[in-house]
Amino acid sequence: MYCNTMGFIEFDEIIYILMFNTFILICFLAFRYYQNRQLYKLLNNGLTCLNDAFLELDSSDLSQNISEILRKQHNLYQAEIQKCNKHHNEHLIFINQWVHQMKTPLSVIQLLLQEYSGEEKAQDIEEEVNKLYKGLNMAMHFARMNYFQKDFVIERISLRQLVLNTVNEEKKIFIKNRIIPRIEINEDIEVYSDVKWIKFVLDQLIINGVKYSKGTGKELIIKALENGKEIKLSVIDEGIGIPRKDIKRVFDLFFTGENGRRYGESTGMGLYISKEVCKNLGHEMEIESTVNEGTKVKIKFRIKV
Repeated sequence: MYCNTMGFIEFDEIIYILMFNTFILICFLAFRYYQNRQLYKLLNNGLTCLNDAFLELDSSDLSQNISEILRKQHNLYQAEIQKCNKHHNEHLIFINQWVHQMKTPLSVIQLLLQEYSGEEKAQDIEEEVNKLYKGLNMAMHFARMNYFQKDFVIERISLRQLVLNTVNEEKKIFIKNRIIPRIEINEDIEVYSDVKWIKFVLDQLIINGVKYSKGTGKELIIKALENGKEIKLSVIDEGIGIPRKDIKRVFDLFFTGENGRRYGESTGMGLYISKEVCKNLGHEMEIESTVNEGTKVKIKFRIKV
């Protein structure tokens, strides 16, 4: 039967049929590719941003169905994001209100302690109250980081006066730890920044410098230099220094490092918040340290032309 059939079809006719069918198949595949070319491009490149979910794909049923799935998925994602943002905002509001409520009893305790200022126990209690106050202050600044753009005012600041005010507010920790502050800043040096935020940064650097430099006769040097393009404010301590393996991670959130574990009372938040504040204000922060010699933290302010 097979031989008789093949006797009616020549070999070149078989080749023709195969070539014709192949041509028809190629045309069909080319047409389908043309119909779904945007879809294939999307599948090849992947989604690069959320707006890609709204790309106008081709008119084929397959492209339209996938486009509809992407839009529904995007809507579900947006709904989930809004829910998370709502919970996050409620949490921030609670933290801010709680911090303010806690500051009130701490202020009352500080006023009551003034009546017993000469007693040693009162001084110990006041020191612990100050630690609580600074911890609450740090929590409030951390909570406000996401709303930084709504909570800063750039103005011209006398750098020397800013440093003097901050050092005077922290004079008790200098006295207790027997650290001598030395300020080397010309009175005519001015920078553009936000007073509240940059003062918080400076306060963190001073507290860290004193905490890790305990000892009679040691100095905490705060100096500023102007080189024409920028002003560098340096906070230099003569403390224990930072191990080399930790120096690259000191700006990471919640990183305490070897010194933090050894001396305790380290939250791993101060330098992280300080770095983020400087970045948001357009300043740069760098750190250098040598074990058993000390640490230098530099803040670079751009000179406004």
